[in-house]
Amino acid sequence: MLIYLQALDSPEDRTRFESLYTAYRGLMFHVARQILRNEQDAEDAVHMAFLSLAEHALPPELGPRARCLAATVAERKAIDLYRSRQRHPQAELEEIPGCAAPPSDGTLAGAMAALPPRYREVLLLRYYNGYSAAETAGLLGLTPENIRQITLRAKRLLASELAERGEVL
Repeated sequence: MLIYLQALDSPEDRTRFESLYTAYRGLMFHVARQILRNEQDAEDAVHMAFLSLAEHALPPELGPRARCLAATVAERKAIDLYRSRQRHPQAELEEIPGCAAPPSDGTLAGAMAALPPRYREVLLLRYYNGYSAAETAGLLGLTPENIRQITLRAKRLLASELAERGEVL
């Protein structure tokens, strides 16, 4: 809540915002969750709604108008977020087949686990699951050239990690 309060100048505005926040945050979350059907996205929408209220339209007092304003702003921010996600879909890493580490207790699995997640995911998709650079790029929302660069860097990092562990390639 400190982020929101920093956007306000006077102590009276801060007090009004605190009461608005405590009174309507549950309602705003409910409205956003009904639209987005995802708790994390609903939290993002409520956050954006509170920022908008703090910057532009803080109601003078609590009541039916303030409740309606809070719900409407949350609804609009949720719709904006929904439309944005429709235009720019993002693949969740849990949904991408092959982002989990291969089942192995060997040194290679340990070295793979030591890699940063982005490098590990690209290597697993490319070599463990057999996706091409273009397919991997499509799954991760990157360009094929970017995937090739990440693959090159990941291989170098994996080689140095294996060398540190005393394994020879």
